[in-house]
Amino acid sequence: MPRLSRTLTAISALSAGALLLAGCSASGAAPQESAGGPVALAVGVTPIANAAHVYIAEQQGFFKDENLDVTATTIQTAATAIPSLLNNELQMALMTSVPIVTAASKGLPIRVVSGSDRYPLDPKHDTTALVAAPGGGVGSLKDLSGKTVAVVGLKSAPELALRVLLKDSGVDPEQVKVVEIAYPDMVPALQSNRVDAAFVVDPFLSKARAAGLEVIGRPFTDGIGGMSALEWVASDAFTKSNPDAVQRFTKAMKRAGEYANEHPEAVRKVLPEFTSLSPEAVAKSVIPTYDTKLGVEDIQAFADLMTKEGFINDGYDPANLIWTPAGS
Repeated sequence: MPRLSRTLTAISALSAGALLLAGCSASGAAPQESAGGPVALAVGVTPIANAAHVYIAEQQGFFKDENLDVTATTIQTAATAIPSLLNNELQMALMTSVPIVTAASKGLPIRVVSGSDRYPLDPKHDTTALVAAPGGGVGSLKDLSGKTVAVVGLKSAPELALRVLLKDSGVDPEQVKVVEIAYPDMVPALQSNRVDAAFVVDPFLSKARAAGLEVIGRPFTDGIGGMSALEWVASDAFTKSNPDAVQRFTKAMKRAGEYANEHPEAVRKVLPEFTSLSPEAVAKSVIPTYDTKLGVEDIQAFADLMTKEGFINDGYDPANLIWTPAGS
């Protein structure tokens, strides 16, 4: 069975101009399938527990069953993944709805091919949290006015959820400084007082707790709970040139998500494949619930909220963003 790449490779970011150029110049992506051989797919994932089912799909033979040869490449932000999709350096990428809708609203030719999981309604199942250092002057959400909060990306799903929760808590989001820091660097940033709070996700949440940091809020649960979390995205060109491969990939990922839901310890087992967590942190990691179901109403909910918060311009219609197999 082909082995997934374990090298944590960050794909270089393109400038905004290059990103738009890629979107305009992307022609039909060449089929990845050789005669009689498996389809080679490069997929982009972030080093978080939500991506574990990719590795489970490989270990359980789900990709092999669909005649796929999948190589996982670690990405840090959607800003690097979307240009790579448009340039056919990646064929699929796992990312949150916010950068997807942002890119699509600007006319970039991408398609959502499947859901992956949802933001929980029960905090016990939330793999994320807003954390702060004890004694650092931030003991609750109301203390964040005038403070600095780290998120993994500006104008991202974490920032959107944070803004919703701040408003619900009576805090003006405009009075909170939001800065971009990669997940592995958030705990050190808190410990060195570079930021006052950080929005972390497992497996880094487990590391934060082990370091003595305290949870002060659950933006994903209390802000946008129930909404679609991560989704699988491809370029429009690739879905048109390789619809069968797309359908087989989504089938394999659905099986992997169902298997992960039934075997949470399998998720913990693969975390060392693409994270640098200690065994203790892996054992304490919160396991996500995978759910591939997705409808236009899920994307519309994000578009409406993002318009309200000024992330995108008014008037974007996501009706054609979700890919469907021909004839379905």
